[in-house]
Amino acid sequence: MAWIRHFPRVDAAACLPLAALLVIAAADLCLPNGGSVIGLLIGVPALAGLRQSSARFVAATGAATLATLGLLELSMVADERLRFAAVVAGVLGTTAVTAVATRRRERSDHERADLRAITDAMRRAVLRPAPRRTGGVRTGVRYFADAVEAGLGGDLYAVMETAYGVRVIVGDVRGKGLAALEQAADVLGAFRELAHNEPTLTGVALRLDGFLARRGGAEDFVTALLVQIPPDGADAELVNCGHPPPLLLSLDGASTFVDALPPAPPLGLVAVAGDACPSGPLPLPPCGGHLLLYTDGVTESRDAAGRFYPLAERAAALVHPDPDVLLDALEADLRAHVGGRPEDDAALLVLDFDPVPSAYALGGDPAPAHRGTDDLAHEPADGR
Repeated sequence: MAWIRHFPRVDAAACLPLAALLVIAAADLCLPNGGSVIGLLIGVPALAGLRQSSARFVAATGAATLATLGLLELSMVADERLRFAAVVAGVLGTTAVTAVATRRRERSDHERADLRAITDAMRRAVLRPAPRRTGGVRTGVRYFADAVEAGLGGDLYAVMETAYGVRVIVGDVRGKGLAALEQAADVLGAFRELAHNEPTLTGVALRLDGFLARRGGAEDFVTALLVQIPPDGADAELVNCGHPPPLLLSLDGASTFVDALPPAPPLGLVAVAGDACPSGPLPLPPCGGHLLLYTDGVTESRDAAGRFYPLAERAAALVHPDPDVLLDALEADLRAHVGGRPEDDAALLVLDFDPVPSAYALGGDPAPAHRGTDDLAHEPADGR
């Protein structure tokens, strides 16, 4: 039966105009003298535009329709010229309009595909692939591009090994489109610089806040989670700036949100609100467990009934020792929940802890001296 795999597949949509021609021809032949349904042929070329067809296919359908008309009603050429001419004009008009519309759709599809390719390349340049292992931390990432904004969104993440341990950021820029992607690139660039130079995680958050306050608009802000895991894998630290709390997962199916920290404003609004970015201890999951960071595009995804995606419940049910297996299962489950791709961009980042001495802990590069990064210094918003 191997020949079946090589047998050409039949496109049902492509066969629809042919089926319509056959039905109309059969009906016209079966009608008693004086009855005719050839006027229905005017709509046949429009059926060719229902599929992702080319203008050539539409033109071929129009030609086949005219041929069918000629075969069925040769007598009309002499007896009912006006009626025959009207049907011919209708078929030609429908063919022309459908062909033009199909050609425009083809161009639009190509432009959309080009735009998707360009924006995907831009996003990959901003959101570099997370390494599978950074220091003593294994990582796994899944990013869901926005279904409406051609893949342009403001979700961001980065995992870096520094002299202070592994530092992680997961955030979500307010807004969508090119402006959000540009701001996400700015935040990631600033974080990559500060992660190596700022000794405290709170200091990183405060200087990011000053950076955004000067560069962003009055209503621009970024929700963010900052995590620091020391080289010995103990006493991890968390700073939450208006972002959904991380989720601790253990292999026995338990899931717990880490939300004990007092609320802090998003980055870009800390100085305006007169608050600080307090840090707190981050309990690490037991052996084989995971820390799941995410953006609100995951938890705010809705199904057909309007129900939000129950991340904690589904992650606990799908937990697996391998982060990639867990992420694959969550991705498939989220897509099934929303019936396709999420309408908002979303990101999932899994941290799996395995205390292994990093290059810094083994006597590598010492902590770098503070370089002049005046453009990243923390300043109040009104000091712009």
